[in-house]
Amino acid sequence: MSSEGAPTGLTSLVVVLVRPEGPLNVGSVARLCGNFGCALRLVRPLTDVSQHDAMKMAHPSQRLLEQAPVFETLAAALADVSLAVATSSKLADATAAPWLSVERAKLLLPTTGERLALVFGNERTGLSVDEAAQCPRVVRLPTPGPTDSLNLSHAVAVALTLFAEAASDSSLEPRAGAEARAALKQLLSEQLDARGFFKGGHRAREGFQPRLQELLDKMDLSERDLTLLRDLLLVLSAPRP
Repeated sequence: MSSEGAPTGLTSLVVVLVRPEGPLNVGSVARLCGNFGCALRLVRPLTDVSQHDAMKMAHPSQRLLEQAPVFETLAAALADVSLAVATSSKLADATAAPWLSVERAKLLLPTTGERLALVFGNERTGLSVDEAAQCPRVVRLPTPGPTDSLNLSHAVAVALTLFAEAASDSSLEPRAGAEARAALKQLLSEQLDARGFFKGGHRAREGFQPRLQELLDKMDLSERDLTLLRDLLLVLSAPRP
C-alpha cells in the first residue's frame, strides 16, 4: 500500500527520483520505500516503470511503484513538502559540506503533518544546478572509500537508514513547522520595517522577502528554538524603560 496519504513517522518522508533511467534501480528504490514506509514520486522518468525488471526488483512493493505519482517538473513534485533535501556527490554545495549524519538528519525531520522530500538525480548525470537550487539543503552521503558516488538505489538506502536512525531517537525535537516559520518571518519583516531597514518602502520590503525566506530555510530550528528566538527578538525590539 502507498504511504502517500499518511505523513506520520518515516511516512513523512518522500523519495523523489528525477529523470531515473534504470528500471532495476527504480524497482529497488520502490522496494526500499516499502521497507521504510515512505512515499515515492517520479519526475520525468526515462524508463517504463511498469516493465518486468522494475516490477521484479520492486517485489513485494509493486503496488507502491504502480501508484507512484509522476510529475513533469521537480517544482510540482515538491509543491506540498516543507523541506527538500537534494543529494549529490558532484555539486559544490554538497562537496563543501560535511557528510549527512544521523545528527544532521535529526535537524531535518519535519514536524507532524508536514513532509520532507529526499531528492535524487539521474544515475549518470545527477541533479542539475537549477534542480538542486529548488532544494534548500544539498548534502552528500558518506563514501569514505576512493569512489565518491553511490549507485542510485544504494544512495536511497543509505539516506533512509540515516533518517530512520534519526527518527528513532525518543528525545527528538523535529524541525519547526511552516506556520511557526511564517510567523517568525512576519515578525522579522515587521521589526526591520519599524527600524527603517527597507529604504525603498513597500517595494524594497517585498523584494527582500525571498532572501529572508532563504535565510529561514537554512535555519534548522525546533519549535522550542523558534519560540526562544521570537521572544529574544521581541525583548530586543522593546523600548527601553
